[in-house]
Amino acid sequence: MRRLSSLAFLLGPVLFILLLRMVDLKATWRLLESANLWWVAAAFLFLLPEIFIKGLRLVTLCRTFHSRLTFKNSIWVYLAGQPLGAVTPAKLGDIVRVLGIGRWGSLRPHSAFAVHVADKVYDLLALVLLAATGLITLIAQSEFKGPAVAALMGMGIGILIMFLFLNPQWMRLIIKPLLLFLAPRKLAEQLKAHGHEFYKDLLSLFQPSHRLILPFILSLAAWTAVLVRTYFCSQAVGLPLSFITIALILPVVIVIEFLPITILGFGIREAALFFFLASPLVSKEGLISFSMMTVVAGPLLTSLVGIYFAMKLFATKDGKA
Repeated sequence: MRRLSSLAFLLGPVLFILLLRMVDLKATWRLLESANLWWVAAAFLFLLPEIFIKGLRLVTLCRTFHSRLTFKNSIWVYLAGQPLGAVTPAKLGDIVRVLGIGRWGSLRPHSAFAVHVADKVYDLLALVLLAATGLITLIAQSEFKGPAVAALMGMGIGILIMFLFLNPQWMRLIIKPLLLFLAPRKLAEQLKAHGHEFYKDLLSLFQPSHRLILPFILSLAAWTAVLVRTYFCSQAVGLPLSFITIALILPVVIVIEFLPITILGFGIREAALFFFLASPLVSKEGLISFSMMTVVAGPLLTSLVGIYFAMKLFATKDGKA
């Protein structure tokens, strides 16, 4: 069973190859070659606010444990985790960040791991809120023609999911099996051995309730930067998509990307884009080009840059950057 699960990530690339057989690859390449360089430059530049916001979120979380992690080092930690996180299914494989948080933030392993998990949870909560809003809006628009009411419904459902997830009992019920399944075996064993300390530290990052506000706002701001960057990518390849359309569809697509069956989202991302956006006005060739652009101007670039910081982290012996 474990052997089969380890091969599950191949499903995404296989699906990607099948989807490529459905499009005109020459037309796809022409769209990439003729991409508007101003929009491409804007997409690349908009990686900076996303990185800065995520670095600031790490600093905010580490302060709960009186950590000395600096803003500069928090950015290094984020980038150092990108190479492994980009090629690991479900994007929870960037456990190298735990090492960075522990060394550069002077935290014990279970506290560093709690910060890393909380960082992911806040990211996921903001994404779920945006995805619920987008999905319910799309459903309501098609059936009831009430976009304003639909948006409120989506926000309400997203907020309900958020509060259920943050309930201590629900958190313990959901996070423990998820982490034990996705974490490397050695890390999973450490989590079992220090389970009590880990969950105590994890809950302290969400309680009291006022601690939720700043990390959650930063998470929404980071996803907003992603949405803007993705919109720039769509404009670079000439897709007739509005920012509102991107804001409604992209969070749903990213949630689908979290399925642990692919690398860098290949296959399932394109399938989701085809399902939601393909039309007589939006060609599949354009969507493939758009998908490639979002990868290059996003996780691929940060992963390449992150290799340097990952090497710097592993070369650090005394915890000082």
